[in-house]
Amino acid sequence: MTVEFKVKLVAKETIRPSSPTPDHEKNFKLSVFDQLTPILYTSVLLFYASNASTSSRHQSSRLKSSLSKVLAHFYPLAGRIRDNLYIDCDDSGAEFVEAKANCPLSHILDRPCPALLRKLLPINTESPEASTGRLMLIQVNTFGCGGLAIGVCLSHKIADATTLRTFIKGWSAAAFLGEVSAGIEIPPLDTASAQFPPLAELAATSPVVVLPKVRCRTRRYVFDPTEITPLAASEAVPEPTRIEAVVALVWRCVARASRKNDPGRQSLLSQAVNLRGRLPEPLPETTVGNFVGGFKVEIVPWAEESEIELKKLVSHMREAKREYFASYTPRLSGGGESCLAIVEAAAKFGMLINSGAVDFYNCSSWCGLGLYDAADFGWGRPAWVSLVGVEYKNSIVLVDARDGDMVEVWLTLSQADMDALDADGELLRFASLNPSVSGSSIP
Repeated sequence: MTVEFKVKLVAKETIRPSSPTPDHEKNFKLSVFDQLTPILYTSVLLFYASNASTSSRHQSSRLKSSLSKVLAHFYPLAGRIRDNLYIDCDDSGAEFVEAKANCPLSHILDRPCPALLRKLLPINTESPEASTGRLMLIQVNTFGCGGLAIGVCLSHKIADATTLRTFIKGWSAAAFLGEVSAGIEIPPLDTASAQFPPLAELAATSPVVVLPKVRCRTRRYVFDPTEITPLAASEAVPEPTRIEAVVALVWRCVARASRKNDPGRQSLLSQAVNLRGRLPEPLPETTVGNFVGGFKVEIVPWAEESEIELKKLVSHMREAKREYFASYTPRLSGGGESCLAIVEAAAKFGMLINSGAVDFYNCSSWCGLGLYDAADFGWGRPAWVSLVGVEYKNSIVLVDARDGDMVEVWLTLSQADMDALDADGELLRFASLNPSVSGSSIP
């Protein structure tokens, strides 16, 4: 008989910075990038196998004390957003939840289920609290076998995936090595707003970009890029990246599924890119905030008998990326003109995604962030770093698998499109649908 998976909350605590935020840093300005970011939490789950030498009570104590230390360095995360203009760094703190799961860790890792994984997070990823409430929430889940899952939620209004990695690396360094600075060097936190200051006209207004929420299904697929990249190579792109190859294949398959339900639909892909190193004056990767842009690739309706080749898709993607970096990023030198360019790009993105005129696929890649190496709190690397999926239609998110070579794809589509994708022979040829992440060392 199958046992229902339950997570019981046993304690809740507010963790404040280990030292008070100085008065001159109490009002932390958002950047224009932050102002335009959709309202949701950037979330991740970190799973750890049982560690006989460290009790769950000791682990929890270490996580709380080190969280207090790291919050002194990331002090805006302990505050509250005001009017979409600034963060009141009042040291209100982060929420720290302790919970117990009624099963061994293998119950989750043998067959990961997005609906069950969400129970391990302290808040709904799509919660409006991301702009009105706590900016950071942590949930530490203890399993019957002694395994651990840490759910981390940071408001996307102040943290993109790169910032999430930077925070986790600092937190784990504080836990393992005793000092945040032992793990990372953090540039001044106001770097983003100094270069791209907030716009008063964006204060307390409706978001420019509202991601569509409909009845969707999220699935996890695992790909071996080495099987796909040779098929994506061409004279134009002789050495496609593993991300280009996997994204092109997934896009072709989901667009084909959509076409079965609505023939003649136009398909458009937006691929998110980290702008830190692409700005006219490049910024360190540890710069906190949102520095995400996105190049768009458009494909006209495909004829049933002449589907576009994988290598052609990759060529389109590479050219769109090249043109984006050549025409858009040079405008981001800082100041008012740059902010207007950012608002203009966001407005166009919002119009496209909400128009309903095209199938708009929003894709981002977390591959290469090094989350497995960043998250050692003193009891080893994670057994698995997991997303949970989102409720936004046509979302494609890539993340490194635990072996570092394979790529996990978290795909969210409408129910009808997901049903059509189930019969896609090409996807089934190259992808494993939700395989186990358990190893012999996972109880």
